[in-house]
Amino acid sequence: MAGVVRSIHGPIISSGDIDAHLALFAAFGLREVARCERSVAETTAIWGTDRQSCTEVTLETPGTRFGVRLVRFDPGSPARIRDPSRGSDSEALKVIDFYAPDLPAALAAIEAAGFAFKPDVADYETPEGRYQEAHLWGPDGVVCALISGDAALFDDLATVRDRLVSEPQSISGPVQDADATLAFFEEVFGLTVIHRYGLDDPSFDALVGTTARMTLRAWNVGLNKREPYFGVIDYGLPPGSQVSVRASARPPARGLLGATLIVRDAATIAAKAGVSVVTTDVPGFGPARIATVQGPNGAWFQAVQPVPVAA
Repeated sequence: MAGVVRSIHGPIISSGDIDAHLALFAAFGLREVARCERSVAETTAIWGTDRQSCTEVTLETPGTRFGVRLVRFDPGSPARIRDPSRGSDSEALKVIDFYAPDLPAALAAIEAAGFAFKPDVADYETPEGRYQEAHLWGPDGVVCALISGDAALFDDLATVRDRLVSEPQSISGPVQDADATLAFFEEVFGLTVIHRYGLDDPSFDALVGTTARMTLRAWNVGLNKREPYFGVIDYGLPPGSQVSVRASARPPARGLLGATLIVRDAATIAAKAGVSVVTTDVPGFGPARIATVQGPNGAWFQAVQPVPVAA
């Protein structure tokens, strides 16, 4: 399986309001590059939904091959994957991280676009250095984080480091069984841990929204730390104190649904995961073979294999 993943494009969001998410991510520097409309039959084949069609929109950070994909199902769902009042719910993705070289300037610009950050800003120490982190709960409960610190800390942690905000970096979520998710990444995608860290800081507890004291452990999984990767988070909370939302974290529920991986062979991944391959156009990537699978962490991963067009 080594080498089957060419790159990780970024998160997939099930959107109840595409215009609202376009405005949100425009404030983070992303731009729409393509969109399409899918029939009920095609949407069912790709997403396993029941009598929904969908609109798909691909955004990218200019000058990179990284970005965000939006999917709006029709009819939509009243259900949201995440509830802001339960920040520790597990087995679903939660946060999209962006690097902000100048945190106050980035906060001011994004809030001027109409999006409010939580008042709590975490300020915590790690073995690598000191970081500041702010969270915004956007439309459909999609959490975007701005992370800042000494610029040297991000030399190997972001592709775009000279703008207000970087490309999407980590796509992360809390789990109760980290081993199962790490095994899934390795067995299905051939992805391994590229970085691990721990965190024990009251300011981060407040940012997450839990009154219980956390002893966080985390594993970053991907190809390298400069491109988007996946964060597997164990909050270290007492047994029984977290609620798994995996069963409801499925389309057409709204929120941070999953992620796109650009692969060399979708059939290999489909065979490993026990799913089918669908051949269709993917906005921004053209004709492609795709395999869609839900991981133990609740996320839906779409493996996209672009198919060369004959001359």
